Amino acid sequence: MPKFVSDLQVVDILRVGLSGLCFLLSLLAFWLISREQSRQGSPRERILRATYVFMVANLVAAILVAISGYFTQRPQASSEGALAADRYLVDYTSYLVDLTQWTEKTLGPVVITRTDYVRKVSDTKEDYVIPYFTTGQEITCEPLTFSSRPIFTRTDDPEKKGVHYDYRLPIGHEPAGHSEMVSSRFTFPSGFRDPQHEWWQASVAYPTKTVVVTIRFPSDKPGKGITISRIEGIKGKEPITDNLPVQSDNGKVAMWVGLNEKGDSRIEFDWDW
Repeated sequence: MPKFVSDLQVVDILRVGLSGLCFLLSLLAFWLISREQSRQGSPRERILRATYVFMVANLVAAILVAISGYFTQRPQASSEGALAADRYLVDYTSYLVDLTQWTEKTLGPVVITRTDYVRKVSDTKEDYVIPYFTTGQEITCEPLTFSSRPIFTRTDDPEKKGVHYDYRLPIGHEPAGHSEMVSSRFTFPSGFRDPQHEWWQASVAYPTKTVVVTIRFPSDKPGKGITISRIEGIKGKEPITDNLPVQSDNGKVAMWVGLNEKGDSRIEFDWDW
């Protein structure tokens, strides 16, 4: 087992249930592909074929997660110690932040794959909406896995700096109890401009049981001195000191797991490289 997986809070992730197991399997597939790409010479066909079979098995497991939501009754009201959700409750959100193509000359691209397993807990007609922002020129979005195709719309505000978007999952018309998994790839062609110190924020717009962030740095610019903060609503940054990211592979990979995030917040990662 790779070190960065053994360093994870695996037990806490598995407590989420089948969705947590699916995340761990997907993470292992990501690691296998990464290892094969890092080898010198052409990729080995037998290894790639085995990896693809493993990925298909993961996809089948993910489908089981989605189907199980229709046959499992979950309480909509929160009990003591549980998350309070009035519109949507997210079982898990995972981010794979790939900085390996970034260079000081090109300032990118940076590719971020986000996966959400969303559960609608009320009769609200509002869609599931995640705000996006970049200091660069733009963000492009490629939906990967979905039942309801997500919509990515630019929503610039003259009073706000930068380029803003809404990532919308159009499920407001669905009944309470509806659930589905959605995954999309976001490309930032020029949003990371500082060759010495950078930051990135994971948006947690709705109450979320598990947030998992994996950051992969360029081989010649590993992440150093990573700090993490939580920004709730319009409040300032509050440093997170009791749950720090785990780094492995000489700083080339950083991982962080957050549990029971309340929503309407962002998790900010700051690092030197």
